[in-house]
Amino acid sequence: MLKKLASMLVCLPLIFCGCKNSHRIETAAIIENVSVEADGGQIYYTFYLLSDSETPGCVSVPASSFEEARKLAQKEYIPNMSLAKLELLLIRKDVDTDVLKKDIEYISTQASFSPVAYVALCDGKTLEKMKSSADAKEWIERQIILCKNNNPDVNINYLSVFNSYSRGNKKGFRVPLITAEGELKVSVVTIGG
Repeated sequence: MLKKLASMLVCLPLIFCGCKNSHRIETAAIIENVSVEADGGQIYYTFYLLSDSETPGCVSVPASSFEEARKLAQKEYIPNMSLAKLELLLIRKDVDTDVLKKDIEYISTQASFSPVAYVALCDGKTLEKMKSSADAKEWIERQIILCKNNNPDVNINYLSVFNSYSRGNKKGFRVPLITAEGELKVSVVTIGG
């Protein structure tokens, strides 16, 4: 009888211990897209959280690189941040030469990022629409795909942009440019060369 009681007491904690990280998914902040822009000489990375509301939740972090912004965001702003669902990186056209190459090189070393997540340059009004409407992201992604269909040489994801930088093409390479003069529009712009 004592052995049965001892066996049950030993097994009891194993049955009721649960999963140590079971609440992590519930409280994780899943990032869908990131935008990069400058304000007052400082570069800001804005992390857009997965949400079902009309206006996306976002957190802006001042940093000089994506790597620095990610670490700072996880440490101080979004502790359970997950970038596994990152689908879009929008970089304001006036800061692309400062951040695009080093950010793409950093992202290429991270296994947690999808290599087919979209990359595009944009204007300030596009970023305003991103912050005010959850539908803007869906529209931008559709337009990037259409842009690629109409312009096969356009680089639309991290992997293709990284490969274009690695090749060191003297003529440069092309990426989508999203503008919002009235409505959102997509065109193509050449980087480098």
